[in-house]
Amino acid sequence: MTTLLLAGGLTSAHPAHAAASNWITTDFSQLRLVTAHDSVTASGELEVGVQIRLGEGWKTYWRNPGDAGLPTSFDWSASRNVRNVALAWPAPKRIPFEGLDSYGYEDEVVFPVRLRAARPGESVRINLDVNYAVCKDICVPLGANVRLEIPAGVSDDGSVTRAHRALIRHFAARVPTRHSSDMDIVEASVAADSGGKILRLRAEARPSFDDLDVFVEGPADVFFGRPKIDLGDDPRTAVVELSIDGAGSADGTPQPLTITLVDGARAVERTVVPTH
Repeated sequence: MTTLLLAGGLTSAHPAHAAASNWITTDFSQLRLVTAHDSVTASGELEVGVQIRLGEGWKTYWRNPGDAGLPTSFDWSASRNVRNVALAWPAPKRIPFEGLDSYGYEDEVVFPVRLRAARPGESVRINLDVNYAVCKDICVPLGANVRLEIPAGVSDDGSVTRAHRALIRHFAARVPTRHSSDMDIVEASVAADSGGKILRLRAEARPSFDDLDVFVEGPADVFFGRPKIDLGDDPRTAVVELSIDGAGSADGTPQPLTITLVDGARAVERTVVPTH
């Protein structure tokens, strides 16, 4: 059961005492919480996932939505007996629309979450507010409240929670790693160009790049264009150039950038300070 709130918000009617919350359903999407546990573990460590299913042709957004859209946000503060919440972002895909590039997800995404019970001998009540947007030909901002209670006790590791664990870990495998031996950024620099400034990256992969894309996050007042990727004669090495624009781009002070390389099923995230 769901109840429509003002400003497009939706909420579950009561906390589900099960392996998943109630689905929050709209005409465009469904959202719920799933857990890999029947009960709170002895250590208090828990795996959960925020699952969003999207209607055909609809998309939702990564932490950086790109040229258009709204970043998805999560508020766990109303939860009980919960601490150390760590949510991970599966690698996004580039979704072009009318000359703009959005970064996000189509069909389905699960955001893997690790958290800990502050008191492992007691039940955990997750009370989560999610603000997100779904877009197709129009964009619809949505707010959802989902609640899930994980009881204290001994887990029987039932088939439902095993299926949820597999689902959560499937999407966890898509989260960019910070430690990779087969793909990395080996050089980053900012250079002058006839049209302004460009960010130039050199990346290497083993055995080779297959379908590389690059996502750059930096200061809020700096914007990066669509990457131009040159594999040259060696598919193990890529030279990537992105235009730099925005008020902050005039500042010559080196700024740390978060760069995500996505190549098929593998993804790497690095924080770099480009040379000037």
